[in-house]
Amino acid sequence: MKKIFPALPMVALVLVVGSWGLHHFAQRRLEAGIADFRAAIGPNASFSYATAKPRTLARGARFTSVTYHNPVMTLTAANVRLGGMKGNNVQGEKIGSLILQKVQVMAWGNTFSLDEVDLSDLTLPNGARPVDNAPQSLGFDSLVLGEGVFTNFHLAAPATQTDMTVAHMRVDHYGLGQASHLDLDHLATQINLTPTRRITVDHLELDGPDFAGQVASLIQSGHLVHETHPYRVDLKKGVIESSHPLLQVDRLVSSRTSTEVEDKMDSRLTNLAIWSTGTDSISLLNAFGYDHFMGNVHVVSAGDRSAGHLRLEPMTVESPDMGNLTVIAELDQIPFDDMLVVPETARVVSAAITWEDRSLASHVIEALARSRETPVDAYRQTLLASLSASDDASMRALGRFLQSPADHPLQLALRPMKPVNLMMIGVALSMASDPSIAAPLGLTISTP
Repeated sequence: MKKIFPALPMVALVLVVGSWGLHHFAQRRLEAGIADFRAAIGPNASFSYATAKPRTLARGARFTSVTYHNPVMTLTAANVRLGGMKGNNVQGEKIGSLILQKVQVMAWGNTFSLDEVDLSDLTLPNGARPVDNAPQSLGFDSLVLGEGVFTNFHLAAPATQTDMTVAHMRVDHYGLGQASHLDLDHLATQINLTPTRRITVDHLELDGPDFAGQVASLIQSGHLVHETHPYRVDLKKGVIESSHPLLQVDRLVSSRTSTEVEDKMDSRLTNLAIWSTGTDSISLLNAFGYDHFMGNVHVVSAGDRSAGHLRLEPMTVESPDMGNLTVIAELDQIPFDDMLVVPETARVVSAAITWEDRSLASHVIEALARSRETPVDAYRQTLLASLSASDDASMRALGRFLQSPADHPLQLALRPMKPVNLMMIGVALSMASDPSIAAPLGLTISTP
């Protein structure tokens, strides 16, 4: 025991000297790393901070009041913490943990801000030094991320008068060729162009797509590439509104499996509500005397990508107010990689439609009577008499349906001589009593 006490001062001295040595070593490593980073970003970019302190064993650092600037963007953060630095290798700089607090980014005329960004298992890609003083690429298309958590994201885009906030967002497995996952809470977007639009989503999950591959495609070509990863979308409480509500859905669940030759999708919307855009609108809802649609929609489809063909098998719409619709159809000219233009390009090859009515038939008759400035009862009697006396079995079947819609589901079959544009089907059906229209459509009507 007596021999230990004289040794204690020596032990303390070794610890102090060792600690100072480790700190000095870590500080030198940090300064060298900062110098390498400044050299890598090129002469037109700058990196500054108020304080920089190394973490234990030189495996990370803490920065305050950080600013990164190049000709296309400026990033500031009140605090930055790096941990788990694994050094630069062929794949790039590997960082176990990167946390940024009170972040603001100004780029492309827009401003992004976040309370906190927490990134794990991050790999920053190695890239060539900037050429001709050009800024280093941000590398969003080629970095790799295990998990990213973003808190209180806010985007202000003056050019499009758009303001967007997200309370919480998590991205998992971001990297070229990886099946990624996005989990988002409380999205709110306001577009202040006339008329103003507000879009809100309580919760959104997107599982499966290769986010990095899509970003790379947008950067390189401006277009999204065909996505072959199976994916699933789950959206809860989506709302679009202006001065009045436009659309609301309690839940949207959609899964898609796509290969080079086929495309399969199963989508379900629960408690979908669509409102007319106003009393002066010429929408079908207003034309038929409804102020909104409420119901459930389920679509199952299978597509042949090489031929541009799509089969609905089936599509069902269930509306407690209007009625139930079932459609089985063959369509062609389907642009699978740009489905937003389907109404403009798609053509009906064949279709079988079943309608179980609750109120739509009477609304249609009333709308037709109003358009002819004729009393509804008088118009109905004239129409029923004309249909029952027709030589066409389809028109007589339509008359039986209109006489007692609740007792006679309406069935329509379409097999046109040549495919008909999807947008023209409604117009053609409204003229179905004209044989010159019905015959080319291959239209038959029946009431089982």
